[in-house]
Amino acid sequence: MNIKEVLSLASAYFSKHQLKEPRLEAEVLLAHVLKKERIRLYVDFDQPLSKSELEEYRQLVFRRARHVPLAWLTGEKEFMSLAFDVNKDVLIPRPETEELVENIIDYCKDRGLSEPNIVDVGTGSGVIAVSLAYYISGARVLGIDISKPALKVAERNIRKYNLEERVKVIEGDLLLPLIRHKRRNVDIVVSNPPYIDKKAMEELPPDVKREPEIALYGGVDGLDCYRRLIPQSKEILKEDGLLAVEIAWNQGASVKGLFDSGWRNVELKKDYSGRERMVFGFR
Repeated sequence: MNIKEVLSLASAYFSKHQLKEPRLEAEVLLAHVLKKERIRLYVDFDQPLSKSELEEYRQLVFRRARHVPLAWLTGEKEFMSLAFDVNKDVLIPRPETEELVENIIDYCKDRGLSEPNIVDVGTGSGVIAVSLAYYISGARVLGIDISKPALKVAERNIRKYNLEERVKVIEGDLLLPLIRHKRRNVDIVVSNPPYIDKKAMEELPPDVKREPEIALYGGVDGLDCYRRLIPQSKEILKEDGLLAVEIAWNQGASVKGLFDSGWRNVELKKDYSGRERMVFGFR
């Protein structure tokens, strides 16, 4: 069988199993097996697959149809035009989180912050920390996570982009490791915390339910992490320092309301689709 035939069969199989983007996912998996860029699949439509390639592809297609996340099968996910290692121990990066990173990059440019000291809370695979250090050449970033397995993935991604000198990770519960050391020299605290509430957890798609619950579940109302992170951030941010957090589309007013009078210029920011998905506040 050649590439064209295999893609056709896999796409039909994925459609039968109600995957949202059957053709795209069939292509991504085949490009992974053949170690090609996706565009090369079309150039090489008539190329036959070997028995081993067909068997590897068949196994991946079978697993994806049973809602094993695509990124787990390929072992990586693109974020901010960079390829990151991911596995079952970390949340798979989402496109909306790119907008959080882009906003922080723009903020640093506007403020003339060429060497910001940044803390990424709940760093997971390290996509926020690594992306900020990659695109802000003088940034120093500390990633904190409560999960040791997640930190191992983050460390791989830091090494992947040779950022060991400017990106460090530590194990910890939100900002407690820094508060204990009475550190108050941070320009920016950024976080994409667990924010899915109890009801929404029950309604998640099957593949999302496979991701680490610790990275998804934010308590009964989804706000548990914000209730702790917002006051903790005041303990480590410089005067006029920024706290930037991602939120669910329906949490804007609730999260903004958690910023007390000690914060200034608390602002809800919208994503490209016009939904409130971020809150920025200044100490």
